[in-house]
Amino acid sequence: MSPEGDDTGRLPARRTVAVAVAVIALGAAVLATGAGLYFAVGAGPEEAAVNAVESSSAVTVERLDGLTVVRSGPVTAETVGLAYYPGARVNPESYVPTAAATVAGRDVAVVIVDVPLNLAVLGPNRAGDARAALPAVESWYVGGHSLGGAMACRYAAANAVDLDGLVLHAAYCDSDVSESGLRVLSVLGGADGVIDADRERESRSNLPGDARVIELDGVNHAGFGAYGPQRGDESVSTDPAAARDRVGTLTGRWLVEAPVERRIGERVF
Repeated sequence: MSPEGDDTGRLPARRTVAVAVAVIALGAAVLATGAGLYFAVGAGPEEAAVNAVESSSAVTVERLDGLTVVRSGPVTAETVGLAYYPGARVNPESYVPTAAATVAGRDVAVVIVDVPLNLAVLGPNRAGDARAALPAVESWYVGGHSLGGAMACRYAAANAVDLDGLVLHAAYCDSDVSESGLRVLSVLGGADGVIDADRERESRSNLPGDARVIELDGVNHAGFGAYGPQRGDESVSTDPAAARDRVGTLTGRWLVEAPVERRIGERVF
């Protein structure tokens, strides 16, 4: 029997507990690292789609520090700027083709922002960096796809005085910008199987009364970027490049058109 106060007999148990704690900590670190890599790698881009844009003489693609600028000509005070947040776990390069359709033939520059781990929620103020990168631009909009659109809305709500408007792609606002004075365009896919349609409709009350909400038939959630199919999405017969062109062209035209009152709930076939 061990002398009173001698805890030698309890050492194996203490070591077992210590080992268990170390194993749990190691497992948590591995899981965290794995999750980080999963999000950091991101979906897309489809290289052929991006390469097609870069080989075109109609647009210019510039890569700055954590930003990708897509424009059709020189950036001046007359250029309309759009700071754009990517969707969750989507590589920002995946939106270059859509941005190209947005700027083609228009005095528009789209600045796609990189965000930590490809999660816009971790870089909510990156639109400020986009604006700072093109100081000549006087008219700024902020937008994004899916989660990126939600974060763009939050940025717009907090910085409305410095912006002209908001662009939502397959997204909805969880912040109230109804009295912000901002122009708002919301483009939805008629075959979107990912977005929470009920939440999107309920959240329209957060938009200004003249917000323009347009649904594009034959476009699904993944149709807003060049990153391949997305789990849970609807299958469509629409060519992905054609879907991106429709989204980008509609967005670009709206950005440069004169502001007019629109009724929420428009549908484009």
